[in-house]
Amino acid sequence: MDRQFIKENYDALMEILNSINVGVFISDGDGQVLAVNDASLSAGGAPREEIIEKNIHELVECGYIEESVTVKIFESKKEESLIQNLGDGSKVYVTGRPVFETGGGKEEIELVICTERDITEIIRLKEILEQKSKKYENELEYLKKQNITMWGNLIAEDDISKKLAQQAKRIAASDTTVLLTGASGTGKEVYANFIYENSSRAGKPFIKINCAAIPESLIESELFGYEKGTFTGANLKGKMGIFEMANTGTLFLDEIGELSMHLQPKLLRVLQEKEVRRIGGEENKPVDVRIIAATNRNLKKEMEKGNFRSDLYYRLFVVPINIPPLRQRKEDIAPLTNYFLNKFNAMYEVKKEISSEAIKAMEKYNWYGNVRELRNIIERLVVSGAGNTISAFQVEMCLKEDNFNNAEPVKNGENATLDELIENYEKQIIIQAVEECGTLTAAAQKLNVNKSTISRKLKQYGY
Repeated sequence: MDRQFIKENYDALMEILNSINVGVFISDGDGQVLAVNDASLSAGGAPREEIIEKNIHELVECGYIEESVTVKIFESKKEESLIQNLGDGSKVYVTGRPVFETGGGKEEIELVICTERDITEIIRLKEILEQKSKKYENELEYLKKQNITMWGNLIAEDDISKKLAQQAKRIAASDTTVLLTGASGTGKEVYANFIYENSSRAGKPFIKINCAAIPESLIESELFGYEKGTFTGANLKGKMGIFEMANTGTLFLDEIGELSMHLQPKLLRVLQEKEVRRIGGEENKPVDVRIIAATNRNLKKEMEKGNFRSDLYYRLFVVPINIPPLRQRKEDIAPLTNYFLNKFNAMYEVKKEISSEAIKAMEKYNWYGNVRELRNIIERLVVSGAGNTISAFQVEMCLKEDNFNNAEPVKNGENATLDELIENYEKQIIIQAVEECGTLTAAAQKLNVNKSTISRKLKQYGY
């Protein structure tokens, strides 16, 4: 096939080439473009008339392509490949092959046939993955520099937390039942994940169920499943229960203290017999499931009150792990703060920092909502905080924000005096200005008052 043949059979050749999903680009031995199919044009975005009969060197000079594989072939006289940047920002992977003249004794290139594959989207996804990988590397590097002990999402810098983490890792290696206790928001689910990931059952089913979140009328069928036709509205094929789904794996029963007295003996039977019977069924099915339970209740006291069966309590209370509140492990606050800050910076595509004074303000707070409250506060500061650096003042105002939002509304009517109305309205205006501006100076400028006035008023309001 030579230049003359292509000219004489151009229409038929283009019909063939356009049926191919891969871009095809053909030029002669002088670099003159002879044929370009539709797939190649769609990758570059340039019309055919701007390319055909143009020289490849000219296309490079005018910026249609950044680098030409054809030019490389003219130099090397062999097959070449490269990633080509097109003028519209597209990227294509190009492979070119020379076709040599036959006869005459000289090895002259007659044609260069190039195939192209659009890899623009692949490159974009690769860059995203590299960015994410870099983010995780930076997080790990930060943790290393801070000498923070971390496994997965389990951060343990405080001595108490380090001992708990070590204990949890030892327990994970066994197959025993674990009961996680602690106040709401302390991280019981994080510890459950950690135990599962470090156990021999890692990679097998890990099913989580919140016993308080499912209506009592449904939780039995969720746990044990049911046979077809058991009740009106039931799945015609029946349903597999959570115990069956978790077979060979781990089942996390969160808020186990909320389980009704009606269901407690049925759960106990499954734990003792290691078999389950679906509602409406007659057959017991063996199940091999490791149990991790969690509660924020004092189960021993609930047992004494008659709200929790003693036999179930002792079945669950094999290896207890009590997670103290965050205020008892103050050294975890700084690394947790930075961990959540990095997390939300990436989520919201910002680059917020936090001052050392702000960290100290965090450490002074009692965190009655524990790690969950800390996480929410950091997210709020990242999303709504003014400036690129989170200040101690912003932290303090944010921590008091809930009290402000839950405060009594401005009094109205016969029970409110004019002074009360004015004071309450003034309070709301000043606090709102400070929260929006981020500093006392900026708030004072906005309200056209002295900074000392703002400071005095805030002290008066208890801020």
